[in-house]
Amino acid sequence: MTRVVASRLVQLLVVVWLVATITFFVFRVLPGDPTVAILGLDASPEARAALRAQMGLDRPLLLQYVSWLGGLLRGDLGVAYSHGSVPVAGLIWQPLGRTLILAVSATVLAVLVSVPLSMLAAVKRGSLADGLTRALAVTGFSLPSFWLGMLLLLLFSQYLGWLPAGGYVPFTRSPLGFLRSLILPTVAVSFILTGIFVRFLRSSLIDQLDEDYIRTSRAKGVKRGVLWYRHALRNALIPFITVVGIQFGLLIGGLVVVEQVFNWPGIGLLMVQGILLRGFEVVQAGVLITAVICVLVNMAVDLTYRFLDPRTGDA
Repeated sequence: MTRVVASRLVQLLVVVWLVATITFFVFRVLPGDPTVAILGLDASPEARAALRAQMGLDRPLLLQYVSWLGGLLRGDLGVAYSHGSVPVAGLIWQPLGRTLILAVSATVLAVLVSVPLSMLAAVKRGSLADGLTRALAVTGFSLPSFWLGMLLLLLFSQYLGWLPAGGYVPFTRSPLGFLRSLILPTVAVSFILTGIFVRFLRSSLIDQLDEDYIRTSRAKGVKRGVLWYRHALRNALIPFITVVGIQFGLLIGGLVVVEQVFNWPGIGLLMVQGILLRGFEVVQAGVLITAVICVLVNMAVDLTYRFLDPRTGDA
C-alpha cells in the first residue's frame, strides 16, 4: 500500500505540473492585451505599460513561467489585477469552499436517492417500478443542467415563491437562509447525478443477483433481505464508489453553468469573471486547484477500492 500511495503522489505532482504549464502558456498566447480589459480603452499607453511591467508581461515568456512556477512552489498564486490587485489565494478560497459545499451536498443527495431506487429496480426487474426508475435515470442524465435549473427557478421561485431565486446566504449569517439558498442548485445537480448513478448501480446489482453464489444461497434458504443487502449490494457498491468519486471530481470543474444560473458565487462563477476580465491569474489558479482536487479524489477512490477489494492490487 505504501508503494501505491507513493506512486499516486508522484502521478499527482506530474499531473499538477502539466496542468499548470499548459494553463500558463495557453493564457499567455491568447490574443489581446489584458491591460486593456483591466484599465479600459481610455487608459493611456503609459498606464498600460506600467501595468504590464507590474504584471511582469514585459519580460520574456520563459522568465515569466519560471517566476510564476517559483511562486507557485512557495504557495504564491499571484495577484489578481483584474479584481483590484488582491492576492489570488485570498480571492479564491471562499468561492472554492462554496463550490465544494454544492458538490458534496449534490453528491450525497444523489447517492441517498440512487441506492434504494437501484435496489428496487434490480429486485423488481421488468416491473412498473423498474420501468419508472429506468425512465428517471434516462431523463436525469439527458437533461441539460442549465435547463433544469431554470425550470426549478421558474417553478419554485417565480410561481410558487417558496425558495429564493438564486444567490448565496452564508451559514454564519442565517442557517435557514443558507439551507434555502442551497436547495435548488443541489436538486438541479443531484437529479442529473442520480440518473448516472441509478443506471450504473442497477446494472451492477443485476449482475450480482445473477451470480451463482446468490442462487446457491437462495437454494440454501438464506433470506432475501440478507441476499440483497449483505451480499449483492455490498459487492455492487465497490465499483459504485469509483463512479461516485469520478463524478464528484468532474463536478468541481463542471458546476460553472449551474453556478451561473443560480448566481452561486463559487469557483466556476469566479473563473468566468476572470475570463471576461482577462484575469488569467485567477483562471490559472482555478484550473490548477480544480485539477489538484480531481487528482486527489481519484487517488482516494483508487486507494479505497484497493482497501475494499485487495484483489485489484494484484491486477
